[in-house]
Amino acid sequence: MDKSSGDEIWKDSFDKLLEPRPQLCKLNIIKESVRYSYNIDTSVENSSHSIKGCSPKSCNQSVSISTPNYKRFGKELFNCGLSPINRVQLDGFGDITEKFNADQDAGLIVPPKNQIDKSYKLTFYRSKQRFSNQTNKVACASNQSNKIVGAVLKPGKWRKSLNIFRQTQISALNESKKLENRNSVCQDRKSIFLNGFNKQKVICQQDFLKYCNQVKPLKFNAAYAQHKMLKTYKIGEGAYGEVFRYTPNRKGCKNDLVLKIIPIEGSIEVNGEKQKKFGQIWPEIIITKKLSSTQGFASIEKVSTVNGKYPQHFVKLWERYDDEKGSENDHPGLFEENQLFVVLELHFAGSDMSNVIFFNSEQSYYALQQIILTLAVGEEDYQFEHRDLHWGNILIKSTTKKHICFKFNNTDLIVDSKGVNITIIDYTLSRITIDECCYFNDLSNDEELFQASGDYQYDIYRMMRNELKNNWSLYSPKTNILWLSYIIAKLMDSVKYKSINSKVHRLHINKLKELQSIILTFESAAHCARHMFNLRETNKEHSVLFKEKN
Repeated sequence: MDKSSGDEIWKDSFDKLLEPRPQLCKLNIIKESVRYSYNIDTSVENSSHSIKGCSPKSCNQSVSISTPNYKRFGKELFNCGLSPINRVQLDGFGDITEKFNADQDAGLIVPPKNQIDKSYKLTFYRSKQRFSNQTNKVACASNQSNKIVGAVLKPGKWRKSLNIFRQTQISALNESKKLENRNSVCQDRKSIFLNGFNKQKVICQQDFLKYCNQVKPLKFNAAYAQHKMLKTYKIGEGAYGEVFRYTPNRKGCKNDLVLKIIPIEGSIEVNGEKQKKFGQIWPEIIITKKLSSTQGFASIEKVSTVNGKYPQHFVKLWERYDDEKGSENDHPGLFEENQLFVVLELHFAGSDMSNVIFFNSEQSYYALQQIILTLAVGEEDYQFEHRDLHWGNILIKSTTKKHICFKFNNTDLIVDSKGVNITIIDYTLSRITIDECCYFNDLSNDEELFQASGDYQYDIYRMMRNELKNNWSLYSPKTNILWLSYIIAKLMDSVKYKSINSKVHRLHINKLKELQSIILTFESAAHCARHMFNLRETNKEHSVLFKEKN
């Protein structure tokens, strides 16, 4: 075959590809006049926001269908998918958050709401189906290479998505029973007693009840009856359970509280995971209680143990949340009368950083100072490492206080608030030393987490593993520095600002850039704080107003 005939065959095949297809017309929005896309410019032009919808009949008159080229959309498409260390595209980054508007597309039939017994697992199954559709190609590639391919996850909360991906991969690869029985990542809580004392007590229900000042579990309906709670609504969820906000109906209580409701010790799976045991949740309660009195950490009101079915008013709030935002959790109608729950009552601390709109970068820069000092105090007092400080675990609330006070290095420190108050939450992966006991979560066997990609966040987990040499009992406050690098990147690239054209905003963006350029040279958050505010280690008690180094 000569060259000319080969070119003709290629051209003929190319022309056939450009012929309109009815099925493509149904799946694409076609411009009224479209020209062939031979380069990036025309591709974006033909797929711009000026495109108009058309009927299948008008689609038949189209000459070609052009697809947007990602190279022209800039960094906004990736939402901090660029690593601030080397500013290169992270491996495997992609969008897995596509919204499926029609349940039929996911192969689902939605039963009436009153058929709870048939539908309570529908929502979680739907989320599994969505994620499974997105990772189908990855699973096929895994079959060919006989290796687990890392999940591409969205920024922030990751545990549920990673568990679904992991289960999909195990099914595709037909792994051993040992892997099949591993129901969740990051549920391997351990503790080590220091100074040679290593006899560890097994925590049972009676120990937990004693801690809660209870003789027996309270009745769920009675303990959290509707008349005791004003302005109640669901504000969030996780693989662990549900989160509600309310105002207590009692005199003198003006502050809103948050209920974190966690099913425990049951035999049925919830949200695709086995329920935690008392011994597994005990360290998280201890850590939360210990840090509660420290500025910048979640403030806990009380812990309760209850049993019984979900109260009906909570069920209605859950369904309203599902209607408005779409829940990925199982319907709470699945719980029986004998179900146990642990309920944490926490002070409301605002919205997470991913949903906050700062006025300008000055405000976010001073919020960063609070985060640094909170971690620094935790290091000095408890050898604390958060180890999962993504922007979903930083809450921000507006405040009228002009200053925030910290106790650091035996010094009372006063910093400007700039109208915001931060709170660090979720100590599931945290490492801390309390009363000669080191609590930590052993991630050494959770390979799926370290193969995930999609955001600088997932680089941090791998960097932590390298820093700790995969020994998660070690104390290495450098891990806090790694997360501070991530937070600074989010403040520069991903959070939203109201005012971006002011001199003040540009000045503090430059300050964030300067700090990012040196952040990884520090060994701890305490080291970073001393550098930022020109402090020296001292045992002398005194108060100072924090002023930055020039």
